[in-house]
Amino acid sequence: MYGGPVRDRTRVWTVEGRAARIMASSAFAIVLLADALYVGLIMGEANRPLDMFTVPFVAGYLVIMAALLGVSLLQRPRIVAARTALRAAAAGGLLVLGIVAAFSIGLPFIVAGALATGATVRTLRGPLVTASSLSAVAAAVVSVVVLVAGFEVTERLIVCPAQGSIGGGGSGFVTGPYYYECVDGRLDFHSGSCSSTSIDSGGNVSHPGC
Repeated sequence: MYGGPVRDRTRVWTVEGRAARIMASSAFAIVLLADALYVGLIMGEANRPLDMFTVPFVAGYLVIMAALLGVSLLQRPRIVAARTALRAAAAGGLLVLGIVAAFSIGLPFIVAGALATGATVRTLRGPLVTASSLSAVAAAVVSVVVLVAGFEVTERLIVCPAQGSIGGGGSGFVTGPYYYECVDGRLDFHSGSCSSTSIDSGGNVSHPGC
């Protein structure tokens, strides 16, 4: 009988490179700090946005992205098997969110997404096309779809003030432009671009405008 040393295959499988762990850990920390900063800035504003559900959605989404990165650092066999997909999902979501918010708070998320992408690449093993790499692509796509769908829904959940009038609008990633008018708590929501004016032919303010 062969009496040589027996290698612990589970141990070999779960151990990963130091660089990948540093990238994933750094991305995890950046996301949590940036999320806390984002919520703090919004809460400190005197005038809250009318699409008041967008902020909780983004904050919750970032918590989920951080959780995916944190879980991927665990050394359990089942988690190790899904490690590439976990990091790819976080990378995809963070990069897209960072690009969307590039002119405000997007930079930390772009950095975190780049680190998560690096960790994902270093986690891949073997040939380019494997079950692990395909699951990573699928996870990234699902993460981005959830982000886009969340924006599409929450940006349209307008809460009008009880008194006064105000108008605004935007453009969805999929559904295109929209605009809304709030008058004394009543919301009028319209699809498409606003081309009307708030001043009627008699020079009176007919609606908040857009």
